[in-house]
Amino acid sequence: MNQAEQKIPEKLLLNAITNVLSHYITETDPYILFNGLLEVLLEITDSEYGFIGEVFYTDEKTPYIKSYATTNIAWSQQTKSLYEKTKRKGMIFSKIDSLYGSVLKTGQLVISNTPSIDPRRYGLPKGHPPLNAFMGIPFYGGGKLLGMVGLANKKNAYHKSLAESLQPFLISCGNLIQAYQNNIKHEQIEKELCRYKERLLVLDKNSLLGSNYEFNHSLLTLTQNGKPILLTKKELQLLEILIINRDKPTQYVTIEKHIWENVIVGESSLRSLLRRLRNKLPNINIKTISGIGYMLISPK
Repeated sequence: MNQAEQKIPEKLLLNAITNVLSHYITETDPYILFNGLLEVLLEITDSEYGFIGEVFYTDEKTPYIKSYATTNIAWSQQTKSLYEKTKRKGMIFSKIDSLYGSVLKTGQLVISNTPSIDPRRYGLPKGHPPLNAFMGIPFYGGGKLLGMVGLANKKNAYHKSLAESLQPFLISCGNLIQAYQNNIKHEQIEKELCRYKERLLVLDKNSLLGSNYEFNHSLLTLTQNGKPILLTKKELQLLEILIINRDKPTQYVTIEKHIWENVIVGESSLRSLLRRLRNKLPNINIKTISGIGYMLISPK
């Protein structure tokens, strides 16, 4: 695969997320939960080892990581003993002048596919397995840096597109940490789990919209009588979110986040997009719910 095309298939990612959230409902120990999370993450990114941790700060406001999950690479008897002592209470990563430290200092994605000559490197403990490639990804919650994921030694090197495709996974990491921090009730995580399950269900089938329209969720395409209907990507994304919430009002903010991720747009942009979609699909009933959003009405 070309480095510029590194992406995790959406269905594979959603399956991983639903599995993790399902375990949260019954699992009260975050170290057990996050170790399972790390195993899945290593598998889907084809990485050799890594960690998932929460960000804390010293009295001097210096950030450090307390891991919830760390790969047991047991590179010496000393480090094996250290791992056994810390695996249930969290290993501390506090070397700020390092590759992972660069994530903490900047709050940004850090990728190094030549760490041995990277000026940000700190060095490795004696006997540590080789570090041939590194990717550190921060995740956020409530507007603040909550934690990070560190991954090492992907065979074909790391690329920004891989990190971008992992965002739903990282959002779930942040939500889980906040859940443990704030003792959030299980119902809130259960609601998130239901949303992801609904999305998975939608991806497994095409949606029939009446007038012989058929929407393919995997390919993000619309056909009528088997012939493709030419719609822009944003028009298709608007139709997609309305189909997912069919016969239920979809709030303006939900639609905007689905179409314009990380971009703030005015109300006129969404109204204009909807107007174009209605003009192109006059037989599909999209109702305006004043002050709330829009709703796709199923054909009778």
